[in-house]
Amino acid sequence: MLALFASLVVFAAGETTPPPPVPLIPDPEVPRYLNTPERAEWGRAVRQVELGQARVQQGMSIMSAPRLESKGAFAETAEQVKTRAQKIIDEGRAQLAQAQPSLTRLRNVAGTRYLEVTKTVNLSLDLPQTKWENSLIQAALRFQKIARDQGFQQQHIVGAITVLEGSRPLRTSALTEQLRAAWIKADAKALTPAPANGYANFAPAISGPRQCAFIWAEVYPLTVDNSASLLFVRLSDAWTQRVVSSEVYLTTTGPAATFAKVYTGSLSLKDEKSFIPRLAGSGDWVLGYDRSSSPLGAALMRHLCVRVGNIGVSHLEILPDVVGLTDPTTPEAPKATWIVTTDGSSNLVKSFKVASAAAGADKTEVGQLVLKLEEPAKPAGK
Repeated sequence: MLALFASLVVFAAGETTPPPPVPLIPDPEVPRYLNTPERAEWGRAVRQVELGQARVQQGMSIMSAPRLESKGAFAETAEQVKTRAQKIIDEGRAQLAQAQPSLTRLRNVAGTRYLEVTKTVNLSLDLPQTKWENSLIQAALRFQKIARDQGFQQQHIVGAITVLEGSRPLRTSALTEQLRAAWIKADAKALTPAPANGYANFAPAISGPRQCAFIWAEVYPLTVDNSASLLFVRLSDAWTQRVVSSEVYLTTTGPAATFAKVYTGSLSLKDEKSFIPRLAGSGDWVLGYDRSSSPLGAALMRHLCVRVGNIGVSHLEILPDVVGLTDPTTPEAPKATWIVTTDGSSNLVKSFKVASAAAGADKTEVGQLVLKLEEPAKPAGK
């Protein structure tokens, strides 16, 4: 509507408005990118446009109304009616013209800020190669400190899984015991004894958040020759059912004294429109993962959301596989989901397309997620 009346102003003024320096965003979205005084100015200008619109329409209605002969003290000739109508139209156009500078300036301000908040953001993490045992010890030390700092009274290691692309997660009891051993080595008093019946149907006796922590590990083999894998260790709050912290290590596919091959690793997400920072700034979001998502891609996104993006991650979609729950309760449908699909891969480079979809809304393309392994360059002549 405002764009229509901007064209009326241009017509009335008899001049051409130069194109704006930035792309215009829809008028209903403009106030989102204005501060308080600017929003007040925008509101006044919009109201003036509405009043101008009403005056122009009133004048045009009078101008086009059938001419009826009138008599008496208030009789008007056809010429007088036309003059009065034209005066009303001119008043309306004047109001539109007065509002136009504010509208144009504030549209440009909003457009500039929109471009700033939607500029491409690169979220990246380096993944130095770490020995298997050292990875578990480092995770234990870090998570025990987080548990102490946040007041968790119970720390439960609930299991571990190995995940191959295209296959269901495989519970890995050996890794569970290795993680327990690392926890005890870091602090023998930190680990809470496991319940006699295991964790499949375990319900801790808690009354609020930051009382009971669940810890588990996930392994994702990366290379055909099993020379490298990603080891994730996660910690979640049993009460809120949200992942509190996540660690990832580029390591071997199991315990090994040396590396079969030396790699350097990196993880990057090219967020084309600053979707993640804008989402994090718009409220407390916990996104689920579409069933079509790649297991490795989803695992990487969970890590980025916790460590870099400040986006909530629920443990309900992964913990049933970890603890061996055969008939898990279907979690409540999330307000929005990540869709992380494979976008070509090789032995050393895994690429994924990342999108997001909210219930009842169109899918939003976020960007490309890339996990890259590189072998050191060999000296010339060898």
